[in-house]
Amino acid sequence: MSKRTVFDESWHRVSRSRVRLLPGVEMIRQMFRGEPWYVVCDKLGHRFFRIRPAAYRFICYLEDSETVQDAWDQALEINPVDAPGQGEVIQLLSQLYQSGLLRSDKTADIAALEENKIREKAQKRKQQFSSLLFLKIPLINPDPFLRRTLPLFAWVFTPIGAVLWFVAFAWGAQALVENWGRFSASSRLVLGLANLPYLYIGLIITKIIHEFGHGYACRRYGREVPEMGVMLLVFNPLPYVDASSCYAFARKYQRVIVGISGMALELFVAALAVKLWAEGADGVASRVAYNVAITASVGALLFNLNPLLRFDGYHILCDLLETPNLQGRSQALVGWWVNEKIFKIDPGPIPTRSRREQIGFTLYFFASWIYRFLLMIGILIFVSKQFLIVGVILALLFAVVWGILPFVKGLRYVFFSPKLMNRRTRALGIVALFTGGCLSFLAFVPMPYYFRAEGIVKSSEFQNVYTSSPGRITELVTPSGEMVEGGQILLRLTNKDLEAERELIRIERERGDLLFRKDRNEQGIQLAGLEGLSKSLDARELALETQLENLVVRAPVSGRWIANDLYEVMGSVVPRGQSLGMVRGEDGYVLSAVVHQRDAGRLSLNDSELKIKGQEGVNLLITNLDSIPAGQEDLPSAALGVTGGGSIGVSSRNGDGKQTTEPYFQVRGTIEEVNGVILQHGQRGVARFALPNKPLLGQWRHFIRQFFQSEYQL
Repeated sequence: MSKRTVFDESWHRVSRSRVRLLPGVEMIRQMFRGEPWYVVCDKLGHRFFRIRPAAYRFICYLEDSETVQDAWDQALEINPVDAPGQGEVIQLLSQLYQSGLLRSDKTADIAALEENKIREKAQKRKQQFSSLLFLKIPLINPDPFLRRTLPLFAWVFTPIGAVLWFVAFAWGAQALVENWGRFSASSRLVLGLANLPYLYIGLIITKIIHEFGHGYACRRYGREVPEMGVMLLVFNPLPYVDASSCYAFARKYQRVIVGISGMALELFVAALAVKLWAEGADGVASRVAYNVAITASVGALLFNLNPLLRFDGYHILCDLLETPNLQGRSQALVGWWVNEKIFKIDPGPIPTRSRREQIGFTLYFFASWIYRFLLMIGILIFVSKQFLIVGVILALLFAVVWGILPFVKGLRYVFFSPKLMNRRTRALGIVALFTGGCLSFLAFVPMPYYFRAEGIVKSSEFQNVYTSSPGRITELVTPSGEMVEGGQILLRLTNKDLEAERELIRIERERGDLLFRKDRNEQGIQLAGLEGLSKSLDARELALETQLENLVVRAPVSGRWIANDLYEVMGSVVPRGQSLGMVRGEDGYVLSAVVHQRDAGRLSLNDSELKIKGQEGVNLLITNLDSIPAGQEDLPSAALGVTGGGSIGVSSRNGDGKQTTEPYFQVRGTIEEVNGVILQHGQRGVARFALPNKPLLGQWRHFIRQFFQSEYQL
């Protein structure tokens, strides 16, 4: 320990005081990364402070010493290397005193305590305002109820409960896989107005189960659950319980179980709900079960388990990494970097112990900030689409909380912080230079600019093969996948009706010939009619022969014969016009891309890039671009529509998945092939059309304007 941290100029204020911990304050030993720590547990206020062993030993010395000075002298005498300095002692006693955990022989400074309470209340109000979308309102103390009913659910936290959970999860997963098509199809209506009451009921059910999971787990290992209430999550009232007493568990696995128990119960209920929905008839119970499955699985996997948000996943990660207060320490580290590397002031000791922690904390800070920002944008878009006025109010609140307040806080630090007393001019210059440089870069530096469009790969020469005559498929002459020449036989059909008609024509012709010879030998009155009959039979026979010839299906062009599904219909009767497959050439491929109306005015027919789905690692070149100027409403392939796996909105009126909800423009171009890239007719790809370079600020402005025009018609 260096000399500058041993002594403190304020030591005389506390050195002669007699200080003790209040009764009821508990000290719990925990292990973090092989090192012992101690948790100071305030059972009445339900607050927890983590301290190092040296601070713990000093608190123990206070119990047997007359004054703070005597306790500090004893600590120096027993272990001078690890003994806390005077400044550290003052900081420890101040924190415990302000939290109301110390008793002293001196009269407390009532004014100072009152000022501290006012400051603490103001800080809580500030935290509530900054977390306005996650506001908590405490209501009751659920601990007596949990204590009485714990024997009914204690078995859940045993190996029997774990086995039952896995069995139920596998049961539900099997039902989900077997009914995935129906499940995913129903998800498109989950935000429909008719389903919103069921969705909210499902959300309430899953949240109650989730919170009681935390509560029972905490109570199972002997800790109190003092608070239960309502949390306004984006103004939606949802239940919550305060299970923060799990911080005092000495064993890490107990803290992890408390953190994961809510999600585990949610997934358990989701599995049972999926099974109930899959087996039950359509009705209120089935709809509620479906929405419970949706809310439980999405909430558990996408939100609660995400460590970038301060929900269950965050606390579980902190316990598994044995890194308490991960978010706070990452923010402190970034502040330390700014002061040390940019403002060039002494920020004190770095809040990490290794280079690995520095990298991890820095990455976590930026990842969590970006994720929360994107989540905020997603919430705004979702709410504003349903309720525009509420979305505008939320946008203003977010602008204040995420924009104005941090900006004002940063300005106050730069202009008034005592830490920058001798470096203020440098700090102001750096901030002004950085801000001006960023704005200049965004507003004036041209950057690559482009837009994307989905398309379908087609052979440059291909032709579909259809049946020209109805019949039964009896012989597949050329297997699918082989190269064929134009006119080569692909398959044969038979049609007994056509053969019977040919026999009838033959009989009718023989009868006509007999009548013709008889009438010519006698009176010759019917000769003209018989000649007409003969000509009619000739026409019928010619048409029939054409139909019979068409029962032999031939390749219309040279290429590869593709008929993957033909074996499924072998031996069955197919009508006229039935698609049998295609013959496609392999000398070249083209791309038919779908360009939205919003991008059609910016399109330039220069060479562009293409990436094929499943082979995104290679960029292909599209040349000889040509556009169809008229608006189209039928997609070149159903695979580009949302029902076929694409992103283009399609109408459900005709049922083929090709009619778009709004007109589009089609662009075609030749694909330059590259070795190692396999091109096939019908593949989906994404074309990137380059535009003239434009500063990022202009690009963002154009994107935001288009977004508001398309989503809100503004």
